[in-house]
Amino acid sequence: MKRHYTGNKDGAAKCLRPGMKVFIDETIKLSNGALWNNGDFGVRPMRGKESMSVHGTGRAVDLSFRHMPPKKGIKNGRLEALRVLKIIVANADALGLEAVFDYIVKPHGRAWMCDRDAWSNYKKETIHGGGSGDWLHFEVSPEMADSAEKMRKAFAQLVIPSLEPQEETPKPA
Repeated sequence: MKRHYTGNKDGAAKCLRPGMKVFIDETIKLSNGALWNNGDFGVRPMRGKESMSVHGTGRAVDLSFRHMPPKKGIKNGRLEALRVLKIIVANADALGLEAVFDYIVKPHGRAWMCDRDAWSNYKKETIHGGGSGDWLHFEVSPEMADSAEKMRKAFAQLVIPSLEPQEETPKPA
């Protein structure tokens, strides 16, 4: 269902919000070690822009699927990341998911947004690193970011969609 996209309109936070922390931990757990936290809270401008990044609101995270032995990721982590991505997007309303940016898709990345409830492949440079990045950027609503309890409950009640056929893995640049 289409919902309002908040972006950075709720302003800078003082720290990572409690529901976002749960979102990060549960998504990493769901990935069986394929995803790892590549960056969450930090008040800064968006890369290549002057406006504040949603990371500064405490409601965003970058989760990488890059394999960095011996402690981060797994071989072929992109395949597992795609499985998790399908689950997260299928449960977008329950999780308060507002946006996902998938940086590796050629030529300039792709995004799923709650205000269109659909994926869109970028035809021009829209997100810095699009077309070559090895991470997924997630943003959740202020309501879910503020409640660890609501986020735990949403993950406990995930609906797992059919995962076949497996999506193709784009090749990194």
